[in-house]
Amino acid sequence: MYSPRTRQGKANLYKTDKNTLTVNLPVSIAKNIYGKSRKRISLYLKADSNENMGKALQHLDKIQSFIEVEDWQGLIDYETNLKPKVIKGNFQKRNLKEFWNEYVIAKSPSWEASYIENDIKQTTRILNNCPGIVLNEELEPLINYLLATTTTKQTKRYLKQVSACLTWGVRRRIIKENPLPDFIRTLTTKKKNDDDLDINPFTREERDTIIEAFRSGKHERFQNSHKKYADYVEFSFYTGARTSEVLGLKWNHIDFNSKIITFQEAKVLATNTKAVTTSVQKQGLKTQKKRMFPMNDRLFNLLEERKKTIQPDDLEENVFKDISHHAFRSGVYKNLLKKLDIDYRKPYQMRHTFITVMANYSDLKLHQIARICGTSIGVIENHYLGTSLTINTLPDV
Repeated sequence: MYSPRTRQGKANLYKTDKNTLTVNLPVSIAKNIYGKSRKRISLYLKADSNENMGKALQHLDKIQSFIEVEDWQGLIDYETNLKPKVIKGNFQKRNLKEFWNEYVIAKSPSWEASYIENDIKQTTRILNNCPGIVLNEELEPLINYLLATTTTKQTKRYLKQVSACLTWGVRRRIIKENPLPDFIRTLTTKKKNDDDLDINPFTREERDTIIEAFRSGKHERFQNSHKKYADYVEFSFYTGARTSEVLGLKWNHIDFNSKIITFQEAKVLATNTKAVTTSVQKQGLKTQKKRMFPMNDRLFNLLEERKKTIQPDDLEENVFKDISHHAFRSGVYKNLLKKLDIDYRKPYQMRHTFITVMANYSDLKLHQIARICGTSIGVIENHYLGTSLTINTLPDV
């Protein structure tokens, strides 16, 4: 990162921790002209290309020229002109809410249920609550409303949905242009924490202790309040399946004759508001349509025993239909780890535990582990393997 310090009377280029470029003004100018201890002028450029760096250096020279002639009003006006002016559109006179509803009706048949329940319904709720926006006017009222009522991250998420709607209108020649993409790029947010790369597995001893505690009902406050989750926990630890895949597994996805589980559906949470409202079963997995997983005797016996509790007509039902993952995670799971004196990790770490154990202690090849777990060899090599790279002898092959 560029040093934020500036030479006496000189402006410096600065790269922020969000990988954007700004110009750092001299301390004396920050204090005397802006009344601040530090002043940066945002260039609204990502530090990701030589082209942007070239543009940034041109802006730096221009800003320095204002400083050298002490043209402070020119400097202030220059900063104002740098701000994106892409929130104006050239639209026919249409109400945004009505146009959004037309877009949703037209596109819904091609969308997955989980996408509708989450992104679309949330955006619809926001648009219904914001002041009326007419598409032949500026979109600034919508942007200001979002920034005032929610986070920058959520603002960016909602504007992406509206932008998709406007692009749909442009392609059908209903409106003339979509001014949002350039503005959206100026909204910088932290990268989402990906559960698949947030890896902090349990040890094998911790894994076994947790399973035994759920199976025996150890530390449970109410009778069977822990035992009901025992199969769910053990299955998750010994398949390495994602939470959505475990919850989406149906009995007719299991071939007991060939001892093969086919993960092919996922059950995902839908959050229309801040509270979890429902869950949606959808076809396909996160990275693939389906995945075959071979059962060992432990898994086979677990599922055989569990199957005895269902009726023959229930094969279309989910194997873990009685499990509320939200209640499990926030209630018994968290409290049990505390009672067992095991550092808390998200339940998703059960998946990471399985892959770590397979990669470091089994005879399976990395490509085999990647195939049955729905990940890649590269991810396993970079995140799951032990750190010791010492090779004492070569195998005789």
